[in-house]
Amino acid sequence: MARIALRPRHSQVVLAIAVLAAWSASAQQATPAATGGVQAAADGSNAQRVEVTALKARQSLQEVAASVTALTAEDLARSGLVNAADLQQKVPGLSLSSGGRETNLAIRGVSNNVRSIGADPSNAVHIDGVYLPRSSMVLTELFDLQRVEVLKGPEGTLYGRNATGGAINVVTRAPTAKPGAEGFVGFGSLGLRRTQLAAGGGTQDLAGRIAVAYTKDDGYTRNLSTGSGLDTNDFQAFRGKVRIALGAKADLTLLAQASDDKGTIGYGVSTDTAVTGPLYPYSLGDPDYRLTAKDHRTDARNIRLDSPVTSSRKTRVLAATVNWDLGAVGFKSITGSTSFKSGDRNDVDWTGAQLETQDTTTDVKSLSQEFQLYSQGDGPLEWTAGVFLYRDKGTETLDWLLYGPVNCGAPGSCAFARQTVASKGRSEAVFGQVTYRLSREWSGLLGARYSRDTKEGDATNRRSGASFSGDVSFSSFTPKAQLQWTPSKGLMAYGGVSKGFKSGGFNFGRAGIEKFEPESIVATEVGVRSTSMGGKLSLNASAFNYDYKDLQLRTAVLDAVSGNFVVSVNNASKAKVKGIELGADLALGAGLSTGFSAAYIDSELLNYVSPSTRKNLSGLPLPLTPKSSGSVWLDHTTSVAGGRLLSHLEYNFRSSVIFPLTLDQTNKAGEAYGLVNASVRWTAPKDAWYVQAGVLNATDKLYRTMRADYIFGGVVESFGAPRTYEVRLGFKY
Repeated sequence: MARIALRPRHSQVVLAIAVLAAWSASAQQATPAATGGVQAAADGSNAQRVEVTALKARQSLQEVAASVTALTAEDLARSGLVNAADLQQKVPGLSLSSGGRETNLAIRGVSNNVRSIGADPSNAVHIDGVYLPRSSMVLTELFDLQRVEVLKGPEGTLYGRNATGGAINVVTRAPTAKPGAEGFVGFGSLGLRRTQLAAGGGTQDLAGRIAVAYTKDDGYTRNLSTGSGLDTNDFQAFRGKVRIALGAKADLTLLAQASDDKGTIGYGVSTDTAVTGPLYPYSLGDPDYRLTAKDHRTDARNIRLDSPVTSSRKTRVLAATVNWDLGAVGFKSITGSTSFKSGDRNDVDWTGAQLETQDTTTDVKSLSQEFQLYSQGDGPLEWTAGVFLYRDKGTETLDWLLYGPVNCGAPGSCAFARQTVASKGRSEAVFGQVTYRLSREWSGLLGARYSRDTKEGDATNRRSGASFSGDVSFSSFTPKAQLQWTPSKGLMAYGGVSKGFKSGGFNFGRAGIEKFEPESIVATEVGVRSTSMGGKLSLNASAFNYDYKDLQLRTAVLDAVSGNFVVSVNNASKAKVKGIELGADLALGAGLSTGFSAAYIDSELLNYVSPSTRKNLSGLPLPLTPKSSGSVWLDHTTSVAGGRLLSHLEYNFRSSVIFPLTLDQTNKAGEAYGLVNASVRWTAPKDAWYVQAGVLNATDKLYRTMRADYIFGGVVESFGAPRTYEVRLGFKY
């Protein structure tokens, strides 16, 4: 089945639909093996009860003709997961990586492999419909959620804004008239202290909800040079929401969210002393210069960095959403404003020797406005149309400092690079999507989006006084066509073709400003969603093929003027991505339920020669793209002491990956690994309070979260968290 579905020929795509549908239909005819239990989706959520708005319409998850994973707050709580980076454990095909100030997000091989302020992410992230423009806004804690939706595949029609890989939608809890409060306090390994609280209530005409979150620990990596902890959590946030009735058929929801993250997850970066080769550029000033054992780490958890490592990320989101029922037509307006400020200091020689530091500050603000009109009712025609307007502006400063007589010729410090860059961007788009029910079983979908993006930028070299400026603009037309077949209740198959587009941008800080071109994807996908055995069994599958052109990769290029390697974005010629995803869930009875989700992705760079080393990189897989990944889980619920005891066990597996192609690394691969998580939760009668104990990475697996070959600088790497425990005491009123 997989070999057929992965080939792009049209006849084989049709055949794949038939094979997948037959597979699901046979499951529908199966005799129920058990009774009772709770049916859950392939992602761990309750497929029959979870409503999603991934396609900008309320649907049951099993009715969505697209590859969507929906994780509810309860799903995350069972697994003990809090940080957005942990979503990759529950969502095959999704990868998140952080090393230093780097934040990389990949969906099915399409990754945010750029960091310049003049570039955009490849996967769109939204909170309550508001677009978040910077990748670093993604790796944050999740609190007081309704659910998280992960859309896989190019979203060129309904979302469109640089969503060549997919989209992540964070949906927070809405205010209701019913008064209530809930939350928990937690304590655990590494000095963990965690609190999440929420409360709300009101009337049918006016209701509000507030939520706060706080997490702090001592970190799982120790800097032996300073005695301080790294890879720490230090997060606090506030969210307020108010819903105001504007008559009988309209309402306004206001959102204000502020978070302050001073944690250093991903900053415990050090050199791998087992890898030999050129040491550091500092030896160029003194051929006899060598680092010694006292400059290096003793193991992955105990490293040496001479400079204090600091990080601060402040995010603000304001939103106003209007819903208006006009009878046969519905209207929605989403107005959003975001602010992101960050400041980081890294020891970029990654040793205990005083050689290099890098200070970076970023300040980005954005405004967005989306208007939607959509059909309501049960007629054969369903449609959505809209307009999206977007503006952003930002500045970034970089100070890369060298220390010591080897670099500067005398004790003290000197600057390797000092620069300030600024960027302004704007985007306008119109979009529409129409679904027509051709018969009782068949429906057809057509959609399209036209976008125009413009960027202006300037860069100032504060070391030489040189400055440069430029502007670019890009436009795109991204259509979508899909056919849906629903032969019976609980069985649906779909197949279609869509296009995704990501805007180009600037490379700053070289001898001028150089632009890089947009990237695009044409995706073919077929899929099946089925529910059978009275809702006890769900089977889902999808197969996809991407024709990925002009993908934006980050490499290091030797600047002929300065003689320095300069990190820049360039367009690889193209790549192929194909894969299949499977998911199954079964209520076994007697309080037992189980399920799995898995993805197989085959990705390959084509006709790509590195601009820095001139090495032919064709045949390499795309960054952050494990060939196989998956999750399997088992739940058991029983009555104990008048309450309910839920035991949860899961195993999450990922094959090896190549970390983002920064400098054409030789030592760039991470190992395959599997993580075991488990929890036990006892809930008192009427859900009044509960106590939960959980463990993450129960086998204490050591695995890399970043690895890079920095030309002269050796191999640097960071690692994921060890085995950790947490106990939570919570309540619900």
